[in-house]
Amino acid sequence: MNVVLVLHSIVRWIIVLIGLVSFVRSLLVLTGRAPGSKMDRGLMSGFTGLLDLNVLLGLIVIVGLGEWEPQQIEHAVTNVIAVVVAHIFAQRAKKIEDTKLKARMNALGVLISLLIIVLGVSFINGWAR
Repeated sequence: MNVVLVLHSIVRWIIVLIGLVSFVRSLLVLTGRAPGSKMDRGLMSGFTGLLDLNVLLGLIVIVGLGEWEPQQIEHAVTNVIAVVVAHIFAQRAKKIEDTKLKARMNALGVLISLLIIVLGVSFINGWAR
């Protein structure tokens, strides 16, 4: 089970990295400093896909360890909400033709989901108590 927990932790940092790259890229497109491209959709797909993977790994850890402490449940529920938020914004952005509006939607999706993730991590680390 330690292997899955280590993977869960590693994927977390990759999510932060891809999220920050996607957010900065969206801001560059939004401000007109970079043109919109297929890379923007790829970054959002990578971001949401990694979020999905990490939720799965986290659920395996919780079920595998059999630890149903309140902070683990709060952490899991909060992070599932973050994943849903990221998917909603990514799906809406995918349907938008206007490049700047798409960039705004991507930036908001990444920012809001990362803020929710910070809240979720605070439960597991005891910061929210």
